[in-house]
Amino acid sequence: MRRRPARYYLWISLVVLLISGLAFVGCGGDATTTTAAPTDTTVGATETTAGTTETTAAAVDLKFAESNPVASNQHQMAFSYGKSEMAKLVGAEFITADANLTPAKQVTDIDTFISQKVNGITSWTLDQGAATAVYQRAQDAGIPVVTENSPGDFVTTVFAQEQNMTRKAQIDAAEWFAEVYPGGKMFVIGGPPVPYILYVSKNMEEEGAAAGLTVLSRQENMTDQANGAQVIVQDLLTKYPDVQIVWCFNDRSALGASAALRAAGKKIYNAANPEPGAVMVTGMNGTQEALEAVKAGIITATYAGQSEKVGAAEIELLARIAKGEIAAGDVPSVVVCPYKRWDGTNVDQTSFPMDTIIELGVLDEFLNYSTDPSMIDDFMEFVGTL
Repeated sequence: MRRRPARYYLWISLVVLLISGLAFVGCGGDATTTTAAPTDTTVGATETTAGTTETTAAAVDLKFAESNPVASNQHQMAFSYGKSEMAKLVGAEFITADANLTPAKQVTDIDTFISQKVNGITSWTLDQGAATAVYQRAQDAGIPVVTENSPGDFVTTVFAQEQNMTRKAQIDAAEWFAEVYPGGKMFVIGGPPVPYILYVSKNMEEEGAAAGLTVLSRQENMTDQANGAQVIVQDLLTKYPDVQIVWCFNDRSALGASAALRAAGKKIYNAANPEPGAVMVTGMNGTQEALEAVKAGIITATYAGQSEKVGAAEIELLARIAKGEIAAGDVPSVVVCPYKRWDGTNVDQTSFPMDTIIELGVLDEFLNYSTDPSMIDDFMEFVGTL
């Protein structure tokens, strides 16, 4: 994968903050350790300088580490859950350190992982400029580094969630909206001005227009919370009471938009039981609260990145590398992870992220989907224009 200037990646720290819309809690340097043992209880834990926790139980053959950008984030919880569950399946120890949105701490934690001679490191990069040197130190030590949605120098593999780093989810939404409401009238609810959010919001405007939809207004929910979107949609309804579609960049905004529409006496479109005139409201991320809202008919759909399966696949890849089951030259630089649209017709087929059963072979689902680096070129080129 070609290298990019560090300035392309400085936005990553904000992405982590915004992607789930959860308020932060002070997590400090707390961490957990998971081994292949059947119990989830950590026995004889000791604190390290990185703020990680290690077990003094019997040694295992493999140890993998996660630099978690912010452990209180619901999206990151799903990644960590999948990694922990896969570590059990491959008989590995799994340790995680919470950077708590602090790039310097992320670097320190990864340096500690290197000193512990772990077999592989996973990370969502907070600041590529700060992380490049420590990723190089890991590679020099023979430790592969895989990341979520954060390509960069000295990264062995980036797992690119399709809903975030391609426009395919926005194309699907536009086509679906136009099928239900040809020439439909739409609000686009974006968020704070970080490249990821700007990218998907821009895509929705462009793909909506290409599908014949009319974008009545695009507004940015700078609060990143449901109440912010609720106020925006309440105000917009005074000028555009005939809106038919509200696309939102995250699930919290979709919940707020729905509250405003229902307060105005409007029905929410349910794909399992469509009613004429009901407003389509979609979010992104596939969080538990969104899945519950889809089941209840409160929002129409959520676009999920399958983060728990992505996390599991990262550890499975590292295990195959460590065991020599995949040659160094065959390790893909990019693994593209497809989105899932959960709506009223299929939401009962899914599980909540933290209840998902993780199985060996999940990596192959993604490897068989795509390892083509050009799939994220559109995103990278957009970031380069900012």
